[in-house]
Amino acid sequence: MAHSDNSADPLAGADAGSRAAGEPAPELRKAQPIKLLQSDSAEDAAVCVFSATLDHFEANAATFRERQSVESVHQMRVALRRLRAAIGLFKDALCGPSLDAAREKARSLAAVLGQARNWDVFRKMLDAPGAALAEEPSYYALIDAVELRRAKGYRAVRAALEGDEAAAFVRSFREAIAARDWTAAPNYKEEGSAKDFARAALSRLRKRVLKKSKGLAARTPEERHELRIALKKARYGAEFFESLFAHRKDAADFAAALAKMQDGLGAYNDMATANALLVEVDAQGGATLRASGFVRGWFAHAAQAGVAHARKSEKRLKKLQPFWE
Repeated sequence: MAHSDNSADPLAGADAGSRAAGEPAPELRKAQPIKLLQSDSAEDAAVCVFSATLDHFEANAATFRERQSVESVHQMRVALRRLRAAIGLFKDALCGPSLDAAREKARSLAAVLGQARNWDVFRKMLDAPGAALAEEPSYYALIDAVELRRAKGYRAVRAALEGDEAAAFVRSFREAIAARDWTAAPNYKEEGSAKDFARAALSRLRKRVLKKSKGLAARTPEERHELRIALKKARYGAEFFESLFAHRKDAADFAAALAKMQDGLGAYNDMATANALLVEVDAQGGATLRASGFVRGWFAHAAQAGVAHARKSEKRLKKLQPFWE
């Protein structure tokens, strides 16, 4: 039975012929370290962080236009998450229509990327139970159905990137950053340093994580999802500000603890997403139902292991000393 290989990217190579001979292909780019100065104000730090998130997004958008890779979709989505987190993080210092507009446009574009990314992750998740379903025709019907939706998701990403709104979003926010087109938030002391701002922000983010992680085993799926969001924001904050503090290893350990806890909860979140995607696939007909039932059980077992892993990471996090104090 014919089925797609998930090692091949949807629409791969669609733009390969548009690059001039000898011109290097755009490279994938992860978020780069942000270097802040001790003399920076909170506004200076915001300019650096906002610019870095846009650089991250644009580099991977160029890669996607070249070869539509799975990782480029992931990195664009991460870049937009970091951008939105950064705007939220600095809202106690800065506010204005330009920031509100950038956050909303990033959210809208991230939603398109999120659909494609969900199908990417789901397709990869199907590899684990695949060994037990190697002789099951409904498994290959499920793979084919997922691949069709992956390709549709990638076409939507391509359309979004080639449309006027994406280019306008990047251009207008670049201009806003250059002009510092915002105002000080109410009650914010403009003379405050980036380091002082970072201490307060990181303490607040850590407190939120610890609060939301209490009694993890009894938390609802919605509460666990909220915890994952809090973990991401705290990790991004640590990465944004770590260059301001001397204890770099402590900063790395702090971010790593957050990442491990986030990954542990990821299995549970992926299961919830996978179940929703399975409902969509199964609604089209019965060819996939047998494999879908097996896959649901497989994911449920994996999710429980993920929660146990997150609980261990929670204990580790409580023992870590804040690197900013």
